[in-house]
Amino acid sequence: MSEAATAGTFEQATAVAAVGDGRFRAEIDPGWSTPIAANGGYLAAILVRAVEAAGATGTDRQLRSLTCHYLRPVSGGPLDVSVELVRAGRRISTVEVRAAQNGKEAIRALAALAVLDLPAAGQWEPEPPAVGPPPPRDAPLIDPDDYRRDGRDGWLGPTPTMPPMFRRVRVAPRIGGVPFSARPLPTGEAPETGGWIALPEARPIDAAFIALCTDVWWPPAFQPLGRPAIAPTIDLTIHVRADVPPEGLPDQPVLGWYRSTAAHGGLMEEDAALFLPDGTLLAHARQLAIFMPLER
Repeated sequence: MSEAATAGTFEQATAVAAVGDGRFRAEIDPGWSTPIAANGGYLAAILVRAVEAAGATGTDRQLRSLTCHYLRPVSGGPLDVSVELVRAGRRISTVEVRAAQNGKEAIRALAALAVLDLPAAGQWEPEPPAVGPPPPRDAPLIDPDDYRRDGRDGWLGPTPTMPPMFRRVRVAPRIGGVPFSARPLPTGEAPETGGWIALPEARPIDAAFIALCTDVWWPPAFQPLGRPAIAPTIDLTIHVRADVPPEGLPDQPVLGWYRSTAAHGGLMEEDAALFLPDGTLLAHARQLAIFMPLER
């Protein structure tokens, strides 16, 4: 049995326990880490769990927006999370979420929750990239050295040099090239990357898993580089666009599409779009990240 199968599930890794007065405690799983700290999407998923546990979604509201500001790195160990209602309107509720580790505030976030029957003045959606269907859940893991860009029959297997979180999530690359491949970037072209995302265990798609998917892929800005770099997130805003019932959407892979249009002055931005296999727009996200060489 693989390490991914024997490790704690995503449900366990994002669980929060109530400690009273809108306060919760989570245990950060180091298996969901980047080379420098816990992954930002994973941390956002824990905040979503706390918002839900606090009853902010209720029976008639759904998380539609979450903006997280990451104040300092978070590592393995306890994380204390507090949820406070800022305003409960007729259509929109706003809550503030704060997370601290070792007595120091690490994340501050605002979440907006909307009723499910907002009147619509119009409707349009983007087309997902044409990438073909996802691999079957039981498709084999393929060594990255043997991975065929035109293959559709497997998931990318982890290597010792990959961040730990790629042993907890499955990815099937379909868009863009290899990180740190030094591929020349033509003037005006935005590097992009992405592909299918799934967990080893079958589970419904809920707001916490959506939050994870917005930041689980390697940054597209890594592609034109010739040496390793890091991109710790400063802020991450997630917009949940699909209607997600309390019990979640049926288990299925998610297609992630990630682009970066500007890297300047040690900062870069990244836009993400998530789709279901039938083309349904699941979520949008944007983040600003520090963009610097990895010091060894």
